[in-house]
Amino acid sequence: MRKGKRAYICGPLTELPVQDQLAVKNFYSRIADACEETTGLRAFVPHEHYDPVRSPHFTPQEVDGAERDQVCNKTSVLIVVAIAPSWGGGIGVEMARANGVPVIILRPKGKKLSRLLLGNKGVVMVIDYDNETQAFNLLKDAVSKVLQPA
Repeated sequence: MRKGKRAYICGPLTELPVQDQLAVKNFYSRIADACEETTGLRAFVPHEHYDPVRSPHFTPQEVDGAERDQVCNKTSVLIVVAIAPSWGGGIGVEMARANGVPVIILRPKGKKLSRLLLGNKGVVMVIDYDNETQAFNLLKDAVSKVLQPA
């Protein structure tokens, strides 16, 4: 594992229906917990730091700067949670690729994704899952494999 660095959870939130946002936030937080079981470090979950509802005082520039630093300098693996259509996470994937951070895509079985995203050279693994429990189990195994020393 990249010493002192942790996984980063990247997924849609802002444009999701309000009634879905709490469940999605909980899913992301539980993914972070699953990463901690595997790596010993809890994953970085953006909404836990820069939630637009709980922390509206952060400017877009502040959020970009902070999250860019997190992805580029403090991340061991970027985990894309592809549960909704286009959501702007491509910039995170590209920042990860440019900085040698491997990308794992976690998506519900049958979920279509852009070939542009799937073809990004930073993407090292795509995990298709049926339910959240399966997602956590498959992800823990994948993170272990991706972060093993070469």
